[in-house]
Amino acid sequence: MKILLAYKCHPEGARDPFTSLLPVGLLSLSAVLRDAGHSVTLANLSRLPWPQVRVLLHRLSPELVGISQFTHNRSESIRLARLAKEVDPSCCVVLGGPHATHSWREQLERHREVDAIVLGEGEQTLLELVEARTDGGALSQVAGVACREGGGILLGPSRAAVADLDQLPLPAHDPGATIGVDLRRQLEFVITSRGCPASCLFCSSPLFWGRGVRFRSPASVVDELRFLKERYGLIYFSFRDDTFTANRARVLEICRLIEEQRLHILWNCQSRVNAVDQEMLVAMKRAGCECVQFGVESGSPEMLKALGKKILPADVERAAAAVRKAGINLSVYLITGIPGEDDEDLQQTVRLIDRIRPQDGQVSPLVYYPGTELLHGAVRRHEVPADLFEEKEGEGFLVRRDPFVERSRQSILKALQKAGKKGRFSRADFVAQRELVGYCFVTELLQAETLEQEGDWEGAVRLCKGMTRQEPDNPWGWLQLAGLQERGGDLEGAARSYRKLAQLVPNHLPAFVALGELALAQGDRAAAARHYQRALELDPADEAALDGAAQAGVGRGKRSTKR
Repeated sequence: MKILLAYKCHPEGARDPFTSLLPVGLLSLSAVLRDAGHSVTLANLSRLPWPQVRVLLHRLSPELVGISQFTHNRSESIRLARLAKEVDPSCCVVLGGPHATHSWREQLERHREVDAIVLGEGEQTLLELVEARTDGGALSQVAGVACREGGGILLGPSRAAVADLDQLPLPAHDPGATIGVDLRRQLEFVITSRGCPASCLFCSSPLFWGRGVRFRSPASVVDELRFLKERYGLIYFSFRDDTFTANRARVLEICRLIEEQRLHILWNCQSRVNAVDQEMLVAMKRAGCECVQFGVESGSPEMLKALGKKILPADVERAAAAVRKAGINLSVYLITGIPGEDDEDLQQTVRLIDRIRPQDGQVSPLVYYPGTELLHGAVRRHEVPADLFEEKEGEGFLVRRDPFVERSRQSILKALQKAGKKGRFSRADFVAQRELVGYCFVTELLQAETLEQEGDWEGAVRLCKGMTRQEPDNPWGWLQLAGLQERGGDLEGAARSYRKLAQLVPNHLPAFVALGELALAQGDRAAAARHYQRALELDPADEAALDGAAQAGVGRGKRSTKR
């Protein structure tokens, strides 16, 4: 069957570096369908105007369109579904994703352009739905599907979760046809588990994935990382599990394999403050972890209880101290606008931020999402209508709309900015980190960045050269050194370092773009053309490579649609 799997974000998120990305789940769905012999096109339509979307649908003529629906893009998803039906009324339109899963009945009742909804985990469900559609079978008999049939709305049998995640194909092995998808940026985000051990009242993850957590094996995770480095030249990753550290033994084994196989990658992850310890954090640092992101939410015990966090500020402080001791950057997620939150709660949050000194953080007002106890409770208490998301427009809906919310958000942002400056590691910190962790390229990288920020360019260069001597096969020493040399005006030295980086990671696209820029700066258009040609072989639609190629006189257009 000819299938289009598509995503279009809310217009306000089209330029956001994360919201505008294709949901990771679509890549997994595509891999499963392609393995079964179907023709699949992955399309990120976030930056494509609606008239061009119509042209695209005419050109592709898909028999089935699968659309990823979140709360923020629910209106765009329905508009895309409607457009697909206008172009071809016989096309089967299927929604999936968190919003569609948790509001399936409303979607089917109100939007006749939607034929079916895949509930929750979608790989096997969508595959069987496609097979039923091909064979003329009833979609209502497919487990995990809700659909419109015979003038009514039917809910199929429930489906068990995928027991062995290792059995799912890796999307990166053969992504197939893509439109608007920046694969290198996309594949930096890796999922190694499904589910979360927590049950926060504002989160729909437990209802979507099911209770408990399912894990990929350490070998599977490290095999994927190695493949992504070798095939796409990626050396930085972000683990997007709800709680990457939920299984301690698995994390330690992943870290051991990364070190043993000398992958030399840098990465970050999300975790909970009660799911880390000092030994684990040291192992993570040695394996390349440079940042841990915690869902702290508030410094007020009462507000934490109101959110169902099941942690205390003391837990946050213990975890933050352990992260800092290991020499890993700390990032925190915070929430304000919680029912009952007042100035004293705000001040407790500000004081907590001052104590833990995160290097980075985000604060968001509390919003409603389908599938959360927060929304269910508000509906039961008649605080919001059950059809809230059908009646109102906008990316999301604040739980509170009084002036306190924005005032609180600004106060927390100011506290985060102040803490970020105070939270920088000192020279004494780096000495202590080396005593605890031993030699680790992450420590060297972070100190080199600090030295450069302090104006000690020579010290930063000296540290990076030491990295290249200590671990000549580690691309991060050469990358950091090249950047310092370039910023310091040593263009010849920078070119040598970038060439070494390209030898170590032959498909590292930024290295060839940088070499092209350096050659242009030195007036060597022929060398620049060679480097940009190589960059365009790796990604024919990379904008920096296209711009540079045009300047170097490489005979190809300056822009093209990413594929």
